[in-house]
Amino acid sequence: MKPNATDWHGVALAKLTHVMGERAGPELAVSVLRELGLEKLRSAEDLRRFASMLSSKGGFAAAVGGLLGVHAAMYEASAAAQHD
Repeated sequence: MKPNATDWHGVALAKLTHVMGERAGPELAVSVLRELGLEKLRSAEDLRRFASMLSSKGGFAAAVGGLLGVHAAMYEASAAAQHD
Protein backbone atom coordinates (compact mmCIF):
# COMPACT_ATOMS: atom_id res chain seq x y z
CA MET A 1 0.00 0.00 0.00
CA LYS A 2 1.36 3.39 -1.02
CA PRO A 3 1.31 6.00 1.78
CA ASN A 4 -0.38 9.37 1.43
CA ALA A 5 2.07 12.02 0.17
CA THR A 6 1.98 13.85 3.51
CA ASP A 7 2.44 10.73 5.60
CA TRP A 8 6.06 11.78 6.09
CA HIS A 9 7.07 8.69 8.03
CA GLY A 10 5.29 6.29 5.70
CA VAL A 11 6.82 7.86 2.60
CA ALA A 12 10.33 7.72 4.05
CA LEU A 13 9.99 4.10 5.09
CA ALA A 14 8.43 3.06 1.77
CA LYS A 15 11.17 4.69 -0.30
CA LEU A 16 13.98 3.32 1.88
CA THR A 17 12.50 -0.16 1.82
CA HIS A 18 12.02 -0.05 -1.95
CA VAL A 19 15.65 0.97 -2.59
CA MET A 20 17.52 -0.66 0.30
CA GLY A 21 15.43 -3.81 0.76
CA GLU A 22 12.93 -5.28 3.20
CA ARG A 23 15.48 -5.64 5.98
CA ALA A 24 18.10 -2.94 5.40
CA GLY A 25 15.59 -0.15 4.68
CA PRO A 26 13.71 -0.30 7.99
CA GLU A 27 16.96 -0.88 9.91
CA LEU A 28 18.49 2.25 8.36
CA ALA A 29 15.33 4.23 9.11
CA VAL A 30 15.45 3.26 12.79
CA SER A 31 19.14 4.12 12.97
CA VAL A 32 18.68 7.57 11.41
CA LEU A 33 15.64 8.31 13.57
CA ARG A 34 17.72 7.48 16.66
CA GLU A 35 20.50 9.78 15.47
CA LEU A 36 17.94 12.57 15.08
CA GLY A 37 16.32 11.85 18.45
CA LEU A 38 12.96 11.13 16.83
CA GLU A 39 10.53 8.24 17.11
CA LYS A 40 8.58 9.12 13.97
CA LEU A 41 8.66 11.68 11.16
CA ARG A 42 5.72 13.99 11.83
CA SER A 43 6.36 16.97 9.57
CA ALA A 44 8.03 18.09 6.37
CA GLU A 45 10.80 19.56 8.52
CA ASP A 46 11.38 16.17 10.16
CA LEU A 47 11.52 14.60 6.71
CA ARG A 48 14.05 17.22 5.55
CA ARG A 49 16.28 16.50 8.55
CA PHE A 50 15.95 12.75 7.92
CA ALA A 51 16.79 13.27 4.23
CA SER A 52 19.84 15.36 5.10
CA MET A 53 21.14 12.67 7.45
CA LEU A 54 20.61 10.00 4.78
CA SER A 55 22.42 12.15 2.21
CA SER A 56 25.46 12.33 4.47
CA LYS A 57 25.73 8.53 4.47
CA GLY A 58 26.57 8.24 0.76
CA GLY A 59 25.62 5.55 -1.74
CA PHE A 60 22.01 4.52 -2.22
CA ALA A 61 21.09 6.05 1.15
CA ALA A 62 22.19 9.44 -0.18
CA ALA A 63 20.10 8.94 -3.31
CA VAL A 64 17.02 8.21 -1.20
CA GLY A 65 17.86 11.25 0.93
CA GLY A 66 17.82 13.43 -2.16
CA LEU A 67 14.45 12.06 -3.24
CA LEU A 68 12.99 12.58 0.22
CA GLY A 69 14.26 16.15 0.38
CA VAL A 70 12.50 16.93 -2.90
CA HIS A 71 9.36 15.18 -1.65
CA ALA A 72 9.30 17.34 1.49
CA ALA A 73 9.61 20.51 -0.58
CA MET A 74 6.92 19.45 -3.04
CA TYR A 75 4.29 18.47 -0.50
CA GLU A 76 4.94 20.81 2.42
CA ALA A 77 2.62 23.51 1.06
CA SER A 78 -0.22 21.08 0.46
CA ALA A 79 0.15 19.70 3.99
CA ALA A 80 0.00 23.22 5.42
CA ALA A 81 -3.11 24.01 3.38
CA GLN A 82 -4.85 20.90 4.74
CA HIS A 83 -4.33 22.14 8.30
CA ASP A 84 -5.61 25.68 7.65
